[in-house]
Amino acid sequence: MSTSIRSKIASLTFRGFEVSPHVIEEMLSVKASETGERGTHVRAGVAALLKRSFPRFSIELAPDCRLDQAVSVLLAHAGGLQRLKSVRDVVTPEFLELDITWPVKGSDEQEGSFLPVAVLSDLANLECSLSFGFI
Repeated sequence: MSTSIRSKIASLTFRGFEVSPHVIEEMLSVKASETGERGTHVRAGVAALLKRSFPRFSIELAPDCRLDQAVSVLLAHAGGLQRLKSVRDVVTPEFLELDITWPVKGSDEQEGSFLPVAVLSDLANLECSLSFGFI
């Protein structure tokens, strides 16, 4: 029986807006795991500059968290659906992105999964994209 040593991670990123990323943190009352401001370097030592500001709110999910639970857990962590919608309406980001990284390569967890209609509805209400990284 093999297990993955990588973590299950979910993140929500606001990208492309006019306020400081820290304003979004304050509005959500949640500290971002990472922020970047338009015009600053992508990383230290890299010449490329960020084209859009962003705060990313990431959480490591419990090892027994199922894929169909990941979105709801992240939205609750980031302040809840209604608060997120309110912040989105105020800051009007170009993109709102929800990313799920799921370690399945070499794992016993390669069975299928699903997203409930309620989760799809929440993402549609947020006008949020969803991406998966199966690693």
